[in-house]
Amino acid sequence: ATASLAHFILRIVLGRELGPDGLGVYTLAFTIYLFGMQFAAFGIGSALTKYVAEFLEDKVAVRNYVSSGMTSSIITGGLMGVVLFLLAPYIAISFFHVPELEPLIQLTAICYPFIAIQKAVLGTLNGFRKMHLYALLNIIQNVTVVATSITLVLFLGMGVMGAVIGFVGPTILISALCPVLIRDCIGHGASFWNIPALRATTVFGFYVVLGNSIGFLNTQVDSILIGYYMIPTEVGIYAVAVLLAQTLTLIPSAVQRVTAPATATLYGKGDIEGVRNIVFSTMKKSFLISVGIAVTIAVLGQNFITIFFTEEFFSSYIPLLILLLGHTIYAPLASVGSVFGSIGKVHIPFRISAVCAVLNIALNILFIPHLGITGAALATTISLIISFTIFTVALSS
Repeated sequence: ATASLAHFILRIVLGRELGPDGLGVYTLAFTIYLFGMQFAAFGIGSALTKYVAEFLEDKVAVRNYVSSGMTSSIITGGLMGVVLFLLAPYIAISFFHVPELEPLIQLTAICYPFIAIQKAVLGTLNGFRKMHLYALLNIIQNVTVVATSITLVLFLGMGVMGAVIGFVGPTILISALCPVLIRDCIGHGASFWNIPALRATTVFGFYVVLGNSIGFLNTQVDSILIGYYMIPTEVGIYAVAVLLAQTLTLIPSAVQRVTAPATATLYGKGDIEGVRNIVFSTMKKSFLISVGIAVTIAVLGQNFITIFFTEEFFSSYIPLLILLLGHTIYAPLASVGSVFGSIGKVHIPFRISAVCAVLNIALNILFIPHLGITGAALATTISLIISFTIFTVALSS
């Protein structure tokens, strides 16, 4: 809830202070940052959630996995940071044709080694089900990001650069300090280069990172291609529709943090029926909650847009309605999306996401030049519905 609220407040401030164009540039920089982050962490956090939950009673095994996972995180995060820093000119100028993006992308690249460490810590806490510490870490970071960004943008007038510094600075500071939360699981005779643990987390992480990256594309390729075909102003307007529509996945995504280790523990005990009961019970309840939220946003959406973001963003209402349909149907899956990873079948969501990503990209390329941001919303909604359908069939089998 804190993450969603922080994100919402920050977008309101940036939208009102910087207008659609400034919000559009920020959205492009933040989207690239999020995409790169999928590779920086390399799925190590998800791998640690699985293996910590699975070997909960074996302290030696847990220490080996966590210590080796931290080593892998630092390496992959550093590599991804270097790659993105070097690619920044091409992404900003050749692809988006927005030169002011280059320093913003290079600035975010500095975050990656640190965010990879934080993902490893969060994955470990999730595996232990220490959700109070998991929540505390997220709350501290989100509150700090909002406070820093608002100070730099509103009071120091640093514009989009201030907004980017606002999330880069706190991310580096908090990520560097967060390993103290799992200090008992690091070292103490454990190897930081345990070959079996490194192999297991790397293989698991490979499929996770590919699946997550493709899944990320499924939800972000619309904004990326709007930036390619259109101007940052359209990206900013569309970002408001996305922001409101994605509130439907807030509760399901939070629930997934609990279902992931729970299903891993049950699977480790051989209780397949217990896993199945958790999955379908959770999906049904998440769907009912999502329908209620979607109806509320649809009815009050015009008021939300004009009150929070001013009338400059009013044209985001139609794309919002279209996105609400897709996210309402997809939201139940978000509550159990990690179940295949929890039972070691990470190749399944990867394959499904790959097929849907190709379809989503094709639809966006087809629709955006003719229908603009409405076409982007339509392409994303179709992709989300098809993705949900395929995942549900796979879960039932």
